[in-house]
Amino acid sequence: SSSSLSSRAISHCRSPPDHLVAMFASRLMRSTKMMVGVSIKDIQGAKQAVRKAVQMAQPGDKIVALNIPKLVPEMMLSSMNDPGDATEETFAALANLPSRAGENMQGQIKEAAEDEMNLTGKQISIDYKVTQPSGDVKTGLLAACKAEGASMLFLGPGV
Repeated sequence: SSSSLSSRAISHCRSPPDHLVAMFASRLMRSTKMMVGVSIKDIQGAKQAVRKAVQMAQPGDKIVALNIPKLVPEMMLSSMNDPGDATEETFAALANLPSRAGENMQGQIKEAAEDEMNLTGKQISIDYKVTQPSGDVKTGLLAACKAEGASMLFLGPGV
């Protein structure tokens, strides 16, 4: 009796239940879009988030690394006593600071993603985007997820 029980158990283990086969097949048929929120304030967390997204991604999935800069208009003039004394070059340099910092951050995120893909042996499509600055980054991030059709959102812990 124990041999018939073990043979039934073995035969059952060899073919997964139909619902598991259907779930696996449906997973293969669709790709998942994942959104990774990245921020200059938490580059280490953003790198960890993109690594986790690469680890969880399957072939055909897409990852979007998105930075929504925080809108802080007073930051532009906070270090000047009289903005009238500033030259056009000073304003141009101040205006380019966020984009230069963003490019540096984006390079670090790309490097982390490429390292993780090499480590896992995966090739995943990753887009890097920067939106217009927003006063409400959380709402902007959720709106971007909806607009992109992302089904997963990865974030670092923040600071």
